[in-house]
Amino acid sequence: MVTSGTPLIDYPGGGSLVEWTKTLDGVMQNLDFDTVIPGHGPVTNKAGIKTYRDNAEKMRTAVQSQIRQGKSQDEVGKFMTAEYKWAPDSLNMQWSLPGMMTELR
Repeated sequence: MVTSGTPLIDYPGGGSLVEWTKTLDGVMQNLDFDTVIPGHGPVTNKAGIKTYRDNAEKMRTAVQSQIRQGKSQDEVGKFMTAEYKWAPDSLNMQWSLPGMMTELR
C-alpha cells in the first residue's frame, strides 16, 4: 500500500485513487502499529503513513483540477512528469493516468 513515491493506482485491477486515501485513513484509525515496512522505500512509521496519505490527496486534488480545466490526457501526463517525475513509459502513465482521467472528472 505504501511506497516512497507516488502511488501506482492499478485501475485495470479495480484500483481507485479516491478510495486509496480512504483505505489509508482506515489503516491509521483501526490498526495499532509503530513501524511500517513499505513495498519500496525506507522503513517508516504512522506519521510517515499520514504524510504519504496527505501527499496522495494533494496529488489527487492537483490532477482533478487539471482535468476539470479541460486538460487532455496528454497534457495531464506532461503535468505528472513535471510535478511528480512520472516517466512517460511508466506503469503510472499506462495504468494510473487513464483511470484518473475517468475517475476524477
